[in-house]
Amino acid sequence: MEPIRLAEQPQASTQIALASVRDIDFVRRLSAAVFARFGKYDRLLPSLMHASGFRTAVASRGATRVGFAMYSTADGAEGEIDLVAIAVEPAFQARGVGRTLLTFVESEALALAGQGPCSVRLTVAEDNTAARALFEGAGYLPIRGEHGLYDGGQRSMGLRRRLR
Repeated sequence: MEPIRLAEQPQASTQIALASVRDIDFVRRLSAAVFARFGKYDRLLPSLMHASGFRTAVASRGATRVGFAMYSTADGAEGEIDLVAIAVEPAFQARGVGRTLLTFVESEALALAGQGPCSVRLTVAEDNTAARALFEGAGYLPIRGEHGLYDGGQRSMGLRRRLR
């Protein structure tokens, strides 16, 4: 699949393409690097990459893969996308890659919803200040009463952004 260039994003050199089987090891390695404290996401996320209802987008800068976003339509309400994970290589964090991936997922949600209501839902660790800043800065609001725990024991919170 041809990469999609998002020129309007803060980092115009970031390209997004839907993942292929070649990306499984990248997703596994990056999940181990950035999600280890939350649980065994290096096993879970690669297993979901090609499951029914799940999609994975990979961000690249030139020939270097720098992040991914995984999202699902499987369990959400009609018109709602569940953002399962966003991961960015530590060397590329705070450089617009996460925001570009988030914008891509939002555009996918809008396309899948057609003209109907549309939202993106996600879960984030309460103590993950960088991720919360990304999501809250993009307009995501807490879902009242929606809290849980990650396998690593961190308290989580649900966030949602209504796009339409």
